[in-house]
Amino acid sequence: MTNRTVKKAATAICAMALVIGITACGNGEKSAGASELTGNYASTTNVGFISAYPEHTFKQATFGVQNIETFSDNTYCLTSTETFYSGALEFADDGKYDVVPRGSNIIKYYGTVKEVDEEGLITLELSKPTAVIANSSYSAGANPIGYVNTKEWTDEMGTAVGGEGPALSAEEYLEAVAFPENSIIVDAAKDSFDYVVLTADGATTN
Repeated sequence: MTNRTVKKAATAICAMALVIGITACGNGEKSAGASELTGNYASTTNVGFISAYPEHTFKQATFGVQNIETFSDNTYCLTSTETFYSGALEFADDGKYDVVPRGSNIIKYYGTVKEVDEEGLITLELSKPTAVIANSSYSAGANPIGYVNTKEWTDEMGTAVGGEGPALSAEEYLEAVAFPENSIIVDAAKDSFDYVVLTADGATTN
């Protein structure tokens, strides 16, 4: 996959993911009108690629984008969207492509935030998430997890995220996916920040 074709594919996916993030986030812990939106920031696009060749013919490209909304009550909602494609992963200049869509993971993290604005850079100090809402349609040899919400947990959600192991409680799932307290640097002129790889062990900027 050339840089040119990756950029073309990433641009289209980024635009779609940002629309999802901006329109679908909101704050799942507050009623409508309880707080006002104070910031809306979009990340750069992250492109990941894995190949099992020569043992297997499996290849997968992952396109990721993030959106952070901040609110007047010092809370945030960070939406992370990953879209997966596998197959030959060939993007021809004629607009045709040979890929297999594998679905997406959309996860919304909720917590508190402290903001420091200095010389055109905004530092967002994000707390460890206190709630998570996710929806996964990703399918590559396993059933999609579907919708989960740590604030409205059900036995079915616990079984889905437990996979082949025991069912998880909302607290166990939150602990497994919530990232530690983290700082995000936003370019105030562009309302943008570098994509951050979020894991329960920490976060790294790509």
